[in-house]
Amino acid sequence: MDAVTKEKLKLAQRLKKENRTDEAEDIYKQYWETSQEDFSEFDKTTFSWILYNKYIKNNEDVDEIVENAELITEIKKQQDQSQDSKYPCPYTLAVLKVLENLNKNNKFEEVVMWAEMLNPDYLSPKASDFNGRKYPSNKEKYYSQLTKALLKLDDIDRCYELSKEALELDELTEDIWFKWRLAKCANELGEYDEAIEYLKYIITKKPDWYIKAELAESYYFKGDYDNSLSYAIDAVLTPAPSESKVNVYSLIADLVEDEYPEEALQNRYLEYSIRLNKEWSIEDRLTEKIEEAGLDSENTEYWKIEKNLKGFWNNLRYKDQQPQYGIISRILPHGKAGFIQAEDGNSYYFKKFQFKGNKDDFREMTSVSFYLEEGYDKAKDEVKMNAVNINTI
Repeated sequence: MDAVTKEKLKLAQRLKKENRTDEAEDIYKQYWETSQEDFSEFDKTTFSWILYNKYIKNNEDVDEIVENAELITEIKKQQDQSQDSKYPCPYTLAVLKVLENLNKNNKFEEVVMWAEMLNPDYLSPKASDFNGRKYPSNKEKYYSQLTKALLKLDDIDRCYELSKEALELDELTEDIWFKWRLAKCANELGEYDEAIEYLKYIITKKPDWYIKAELAESYYFKGDYDNSLSYAIDAVLTPAPSESKVNVYSLIADLVEDEYPEEALQNRYLEYSIRLNKEWSIEDRLTEKIEEAGLDSENTEYWKIEKNLKGFWNNLRYKDQQPQYGIISRILPHGKAGFIQAEDGNSYYFKKFQFKGNKDDFREMTSVSFYLEEGYDKAKDEVKMNAVNINTI
């Protein structure tokens, strides 16, 4: 190493200590292009952290993130943190950030390519703890980003394999999304019972409409049409944008066509109207059904069709259940939920959106009728019966 290079690299280290990182970066970049062999491990580490903190850590520009991560992977090697993760590795953090942002930008093939730059056996399996909250380990982050991309790419076998591996991590902070991907893969592989097992676990923690819709499809492919219809109806009655549920309306139509042909047609009409409104593709077969039935093929006001169908959906949802009766005994301070004291002596939790009566009647001591549905109590980590479809009497 010549004397000038030696002094310049020492200057860069000193500038970094003085928080003059832009000046330090300029020196490191200049000499990296011409004198890489003169960089000590300390110089490489310092240079890498400057790049990571300035261009990657809090950045959302995927191109800039990738550009600087590429440079970091030239400068440093991945550290083996499988046993000791006391000191973070800029190489690892940079690549994980690339995976995250490529996924956000739907660049799934690039995610798989970048994931090859990490040796998962070197990644720390230890979750971090901050203010009493657990955060995923680098190994969990790796599996999370890679399996997400693999599912999007329909690489079912590998997604299934790696999601299974992820569930075996000793310090796994979140198993729901891995089980979601396993359920999706199991459905594709024709393992419907396995998919249903995963989905039933997920729905106790996350009762979102799309989990219910996936359960409906699993039961449908299994040939259990009663359970399929039950979950499909739950899905369409769970709050979410109507346009996101077009496939569920089609499924309901298939399931009720023999017994309720007119309502089946209206479910298809709802799907058709949404697709027309959003300028999405419409299958010729669906268009033919709408035109043959004499329905307005130019109608884009799908919300009106949906409003007319809600009564039918609710009737199907509760047709095998007797209504319960009671009074609203308590409304929580935030006004978004409460409890009903029922005639059977039990107290049932409910959410405000389940109250279908006049808003002026949403108060304590109002007499109501309601139905029961399984819900998940996060505080007690248990499944309980909640009040739903609440009406004044």
